[in-house]
Amino acid sequence: MSNIAFLFTGKICPEYFERFIECTKEIQNKIASIWENEDNSYIEKLKENNFQIVINNLNEQELYTPITITIYNGLNYAKENGFEYALRSRFDIISKDYLKYTEKTEILYKEKITVFYGVETSELYYSNLIIIGKINDMCRFFILQSINDSRVGFDEKFYLENYSNKRNLNRNDIKNILNFSLNICFENNIEFLWFRPESYRQHPGGRIIRSIPDMKVINEWARDIYIWT
Repeated sequence: MSNIAFLFTGKICPEYFERFIECTKEIQNKIASIWENEDNSYIEKLKENNFQIVINNLNEQELYTPITITIYNGLNYAKENGFEYALRSRFDIISKDYLKYTEKTEILYKEKITVFYGVETSELYYSNLIIIGKINDMCRFFILQSINDSRVGFDEKFYLENYSNKRNLNRNDIKNILNFSLNICFENNIEFLWFRPESYRQHPGGRIIRSIPDMKVINEWARDIYIWT
C-alpha cells in the first residue's frame, strides 16, 4: 500500500534485529525513527534494507519524554513526505503479518485511529503496541510530552486526554476515539511477537502462561483478564 508509512520507533532490539529485518523485507515505505547514539551497524543495515532514517537528538530528552520524541518526529517526517496513513510499531515487535494487518483493518483505520484493544488495570487505557490511522489524526494524537507532565510513564493516558481534551475517560469515551482490531486479528490468524523478559510469563492474577521471550501479542497477551474490546 503506497499511501501507508510503516514507522518503527525507539531503541533497536538487538535480540530481534535480524528477524526484524527479515520480517519487514516485503514492506515498502519503511521509516526508522531512532536515536543518534544507535550503533552504526544497525543504521547501515536498515539503510541497506530500504528504511528511511530519522535521527533523533538526545538533547531533546532534556525537554520531552523519549517515547514521544521518536514517534512525533517520525510521524511528522511521514507527513512531510506525503503519506496519507501511518502505522506505528516498535523494534521489539516482529511479524510476517504487517501487510495482512493493514489490508484486513482498512475499514477501521480509515475511520478512526485503530489499536488492538483496550486495557483495564488500575487505569483504563489501550494497547499502544501498534497503532494505525490517518496521518493528520496520528500527528494530532502523538504530540510531545514534557518531562514535567504529571502523566510521565503513562503515555497512553497522556495521549488520550490531550487528543480528546477530556479527563477521566470511560470505556465509551475511548471507543469513541479509537477503533479496536483484536477480533479481526483473531478471525484472520494475524499475530505479532513481542520480545519480553521472564517477568512477563504470567501477569499477577492472570490466567495465561505466555511464551517467553517470543510472547504472542494476540493469542497470549490479548487473552488475559484485563483486556477489553
